[in-house]
This record gives sequence, structure tokens and C-alpha cells, in this order.
Amino acid sequence: MNKRIMQVLVSLLILSLALTGCGGSSDSSSSSSSSSSSSSSSSSSSETPADTQEQIDITFADYGSSAMPTADGYRTAIDYITNKSGGRINITYTPDAVLGNETEMIQQLMDGTMKMATLGTSTFSKFTSKMEVFQLPFLITDYEKEQTAFTSPEGQVLLGSAEELGLKIVGYMENGIRHFANNKRPIKTPADLEDLKIRIVPSTMLQKSMELLGANPTPLNYGEIYTALQNKVIDGEEINITSLYAMKHYETIQYVSEIGMYPFAAVVVFNLDYWNSLSEEDQQIILDGFASGTEALFDTYLPNYEIVAKQACIDAGLEFNTIEDKEAFRDLVQPVYDEYEDMDPDMKAFIEMMKSLE
Repeated sequence: MNKRIMQVLVSLLILSLALTGCGGSSDSSSSSSSSSSSSSSSSSSSETPADTQEQIDITFADYGSSAMPTADGYRTAIDYITNKSGGRINITYTPDAVLGNETEMIQQLMDGTMKMATLGTSTFSKFTSKMEVFQLPFLITDYEKEQTAFTSPEGQVLLGSAEELGLKIVGYMENGIRHFANNKRPIKTPADLEDLKIRIVPSTMLQKSMELLGANPTPLNYGEIYTALQNKVIDGEEINITSLYAMKHYETIQYVSEIGMYPFAAVVVFNLDYWNSLSEEDQQIILDGFASGTEALFDTYLPNYEIVAKQACIDAGLEFNTIEDKEAFRDLVQPVYDEYEDMDPDMKAFIEMMKSLE
């Protein structure tokens, strides 16, 4: 009996030792596996390159109407930039003057409190005269000439002058060639403009030009025109047909006299310091994006919209006429040509280049 008990005790001891050995082996294996896993993870982490491309978020302010063809051009540009950057460059387009008028926006851009906006070239006239010549009356009379003007070396020099104000122009769009519109009478000769209170964009050059044509120029911001026409503060405006339609000016205008006085380009502007903070790769994506938007604008959006806009204005009861003797108007503003040619050699070179296209 004692012998059998002894055998059982020995068996239990052997089993206990065996189990202890297996447990120790398991702990060691687990520890080794954990260590190996940690080492592998550390090695994998050190081999993964750091992501140096940061997310870029930009608010893009536009004083103009979201119904204008330029808005379609901007959206096309933004789609290109979004796709090309894989969504990393995120531009939020904010039109309809939600973030202010042109005068307010250019100041914010120069102050650095705004990164990006679109402005009419005339908006720069308070700070520099160089970009006013894009709107010199009867110099750029069609869209083909306009595209030459903005892409030419002479035009690029003028656009580059914005850097002196701490701004960078990266593209442009077009709202439409300007004509005369008023509530008094059709314009056929300069004499028909006599004493008419005509709204102009705030511009020293346009002020002088309209005075030479015999009108009474009244500078107003874009968003103030409808009410001024409605309240008879002004008799009319120099305007594009696209805006007559988009801004519903056809409700307050009776006569439209087509002359093609000048194009009304809007340039895409960055605060220069912010632009310089972007990588060259990102800058190129943005430049290419707005080039693609401009191409789509001139090829499709603008010509199609002008057809729709004019017909809508005719349907609303507006009377259209075409001014045949454009030279009679151009001759009267020749002193402005002379003044701006004498003012700056860059402007003179640009004017001479554009005249050579005639």
C-alpha cells in the first residue's frame, strides 16, 4: 500500500515538473515574439517616408455673380486643381460679394488678411496705373485680341507690377465686352452721351475717357448699380450684356448701344507672401488650373452665355442698336492714349503692341 502511494506521488511530481517547464517555454516564446514584433514595427516605421505634402485650404473670394460665365470658369479651374492635387489643395469658391466688394478685398489681400480673390483690373487704379491700360477704350475690341494682350510679354510685365503691391496675379477671366446702356435714348454718336449720368467702374482713366466723350461719369461699386438705376441716381452704365442679364439690370434699363468699348477682365490674385509659401509644384498646379478654366471660358461659357443673355434682354423689352462710327468715339479719347503712353514705358510698349494687331 505504501509502495503504491509512493509511485503515485512520484508520478505527480514528474507531471508537475513537466507542466512548469512548458509554461516557462511559453512565456519565453511570447516575450520573444513580442520583442520581435516590436522590433519589426519599429523597423517598418523607420522605413516609411514622412508625408511632406500638407493639406492646403484656401477661401477664394469673388465680388461677382455666381450666375456669370466667369463663375463657371473658376469652377472648372478649381476642379482641375482638386483632381491634379488629389484633393490636397482645397479651394472654397465664395462669389456674390459675400466677403466684400473689390475695394475691400484688394486692401485685405495687401494686408494679408485674405489669401485669394478675383478683382477687376480697374480695382488696381488706386495703387497703380499700369493695369488700367487693359481697359483703354477701343484698344482691345474682341476676345482674340484680349487673349493676346494677357499672354503677351508686354501684358505679362504689366500684370507683374502687382507684385510691387504685395500681390500675385495667377490667371484671368472675362466678363464680357462693354457697351453703353441707359434709360434716355439710343447712343449713335458721341453727342448722344451729352450730360448722361453714366456709371463707371472706379478708375481714373475711365473717368477721363467718359468726360471726353461728353458723359457725366459716376463711379459706383458693382453691387450698387441696380439700386442706383432704380432710383434714377444714374441714367445708365457702360456694361457687358452678360451682367445686364445676370444682375437683372434689364429691369431698370431701356436702351443698349453695342460698341465694344473694352473688355472687362477679372484677374485671380493671391497675397504674394502666401503665394511664395506654396511649393513650386503647387504653384504650377494652380497656374495650370486657371489656364484651363480660362480656355473653357472663351471656348464655351462666355459665347454661349452672351447669346442667352442678349435674347433674354430682348425678350424683356430692351432695344438694341449697333454703333457704326466707332472712330468718332475713339478720336475723342486720344488724349488719354497720349497721356498713358507718356506716363510709363511699359504701358507705351503694351499700347503699341496692341495697335500693331489692327
